[in-house]
Amino acid sequence: MEFMSDIGSGIDAYRPSIFELISQESIQEMIQPAVRYVLSVFAQRYPRYLLRLVNRFDELYAVIMLFVEKHYLEEWNASFFENFYGLKRTRFLRPKLNLPDAIPDTKLQKLRNIDIWKSLFVLICVPYVKAKLDNLYEKISGGAGARLLGGAFFIRENINERQHIQASRKERIRRSLCRVFKYFYPWANALYNGSILLYNIAYMYDKTPFHTPWLKLIGIQIRRMSAEDYREHIRHQNQSRHFANFRDMTKLQVTRYILAMIFYQGLDFLKILLPMSIFFFKFLEWWYSSEFSKRSGGGDDIDIQPPDIVLPDPRGIPLPEYPNICPLCSSQLTNPTAIPSGYVFCYTCIFNYVEEFNRCPVTLIKIRTDELRKVYNSAS
Repeated sequence: MEFMSDIGSGIDAYRPSIFELISQESIQEMIQPAVRYVLSVFAQRYPRYLLRLVNRFDELYAVIMLFVEKHYLEEWNASFFENFYGLKRTRFLRPKLNLPDAIPDTKLQKLRNIDIWKSLFVLICVPYVKAKLDNLYEKISGGAGARLLGGAFFIRENINERQHIQASRKERIRRSLCRVFKYFYPWANALYNGSILLYNIAYMYDKTPFHTPWLKLIGIQIRRMSAEDYREHIRHQNQSRHFANFRDMTKLQVTRYILAMIFYQGLDFLKILLPMSIFFFKFLEWWYSSEFSKRSGGGDDIDIQPPDIVLPDPRGIPLPEYPNICPLCSSQLTNPTAIPSGYVFCYTCIFNYVEEFNRCPVTLIKIRTDELRKVYNSAS
């Protein structure tokens, strides 16, 4: 494996292996679904505040990563995940150029402002557009089910053809464009991924300094960071700290400076937060799959007390004599449904009642329709 990780590197110690580059891209692709899942879990508890964020997650994630990546490109000349793996971005200087002797190569290789924005375009815009095109293709093609069971969708296609004849001109143009996109996008997607694969293979055998066609397009290559890079970053931080003189600054400028320092320190803390979160989730995964979690909650001496009984309110409806009778319709329970007060009704009866009065008909406590729960038993 050591040979395979260094294949093609030759004597260039600062040339990263293809496995390092693929690893940092893989962890970058895993972060977005993980953040989406965590946000969707919280959105189930607070839908009023977070549901819109979940619906616009792609845009929200792109904006957040724009600030994160811009900060790391300016501070470290690398993206967040590249810096996590100890990599950096440098301008690709062609050997045939006659560089001035007074300017060292390391100074010319540093990213300019235009190079930072080019990198942001590749890091943020390209994945965003690619994700949107993938979602559009899934929507137009009907998803994996339509591709696997295409015969089941013939009737729907014929109906769409009849509707296509009766539709307006604008609608006919839109449907024609959808058909063209549905036909050509798989080929374009295969060409996109195939070009990246070819560049990965060529980079592995030292045939090109770029492992993706996008890096060649913007003229930037990935290198390992050296000890001098870390020392220069420390010197830059020390200079920026000593530069601020609070005596010559107004209160507003001091406040802005402190908030900016907190913001940038928080972005730098992401490098520590990422491995901590990975370790934490791996620990939880190990804990719940081990015997320790089963032993910790499997004691026989734990006496779980039943919840307190909610007594009927005198102003509420009376309870029937038999438990299999609905208190609202006085008939046998159909699709029995429980409410937070503990009483069981027919689903239709209790849903209509709660939707109108927002309370339990027996105890008169406040409840909502989303708190209704289906009751399963052997009799039903």
